[in-house]
Amino acid sequence: MFRHQFYQRLAASREGIFKRLLDEVAPKLGMRIDWRGDLSLTGTNSARPAYLRSDVIRRVAKSARSKTAVPAYIERIRELVKENYGDAWDAASFSTCEAALWACFDVLATPPLAGRGDSYRARYVGLYEANIQHHLAHGRPFPPKYKDIFADRTNTAGELGVQGRRQHNLDVIIVPVKGALYEVHGIKPFVVPMLVDADPAGTKSRVQQTIERHVDMVSAICTLGFDTPGFGYGEKSDGKTPDLCRAMGELARAYDIPYIVDKARGLPFSSEYHPGLAMADVTLYSMDKVAGAMTSGLAIGRDDVMVPLRRVLGVHSERFGGGVSSYGKGALIAFDPGRDALVSQVAALEWISANMDLIRTTIDQLYDIVKEEFALLAERYPGGLSITKTYDGFGVEVNYTRTWADDGFGIPIFSVEDEAAGMNLIVGGLEVLGLMPPACAEGNIIVTPTRGMQDEDGIFLPDRARVAVRGLAKVLETLSDAVKI
Repeated sequence: MFRHQFYQRLAASREGIFKRLLDEVAPKLGMRIDWRGDLSLTGTNSARPAYLRSDVIRRVAKSARSKTAVPAYIERIRELVKENYGDAWDAASFSTCEAALWACFDVLATPPLAGRGDSYRARYVGLYEANIQHHLAHGRPFPPKYKDIFADRTNTAGELGVQGRRQHNLDVIIVPVKGALYEVHGIKPFVVPMLVDADPAGTKSRVQQTIERHVDMVSAICTLGFDTPGFGYGEKSDGKTPDLCRAMGELARAYDIPYIVDKARGLPFSSEYHPGLAMADVTLYSMDKVAGAMTSGLAIGRDDVMVPLRRVLGVHSERFGGGVSSYGKGALIAFDPGRDALVSQVAALEWISANMDLIRTTIDQLYDIVKEEFALLAERYPGGLSITKTYDGFGVEVNYTRTWADDGFGIPIFSVEDEAAGMNLIVGGLEVLGLMPPACAEGNIIVTPTRGMQDEDGIFLPDRARVAVRGLAKVLETLSDAVKI
């Protein structure tokens, strides 16, 4: 049987798989009626963001009748960033993390529009890694073999979709990660980056060679900023900072270009990550994910880099007199997050600063549950599972791409395109069990406790967590069994 036949057979077995989950797994899962549809394996999905804690809700409700001016909340966020990272760091808040990305490319990477004569073209460099439809979709892909790389990736085609994000005279050079595998998987097959064996030093050399080829045009480097093996960031020489991040930061510093880190699913102020150690010029967070704020984005960067980013929002300083944050009309004022989101960011950042011990304890407990519930799969595929806790990402990663080692057939890997087409059977299987699914494409799953595994005050609920994790493990076991029949 060839790989494409494996997935064809899986697709043909879909209804039988779901029936088996409903008949055999659901009765033994321990799912309570009132948990169905409420219990999720993650809060890092834009359509299903983390539940708001009671402290965040109270602060937002109180601010609705407050006389406090909006710039005061902006200043408090800046203070919290400086308290945690140092006075050389500053912040700007955006309506979403995607808006923050847009602003970074617009301000830091695209050629200037003003002045006589035709504008030149610029190119930013990005790794061929996971989730590239987000941070690498702002330029026209180079080399041309990658021009179809964003097809069907949950984006509408044409000017109203992914192409509409492409910015003025900006290209993106896509560089494969050294040590990664790029195999075709899925019922709707597409190339899947498999990154657990990423080689930071080899990737740095490859990126440097690429920059040298385009040195007159390269304007920035942009990568993800996660810290787990499934995303390619598992190696950390200092025990905290991903070697791959630091390698990209070193290159950016050597060529005097900005390094933009997309850390959408990260936790600001985590003791595991400091932007200075990663040599990041600006790091971007999706605050409605594990951070626990309302839908909004946060950019944290070197103060000199943040000046133009704050100016483009209209919040850098008063027009006359200077000194305090303004609330004016910058070029990208449409990305303003508004009062409620800013208040929620203040509440979330203060809670994170005061509760790092609780955060670590929560992830330790969740990790133990994942290890226990995945014991059968770990035994079935020796060396095939990588289970990693991440305090920085406030979750536990389960990567199973190595179950396909030595040309064997492992646990089915679904492409991002499968999810867009409704053909990701992990997602479908979890929904059959009454569980809201995490992002589970490309053989990598991040479980976070922020939607249904914590109470309203952020206290971990192990009984609920175990049911959710057990459901995920049983879905993977059932899928693994189905293709062996």
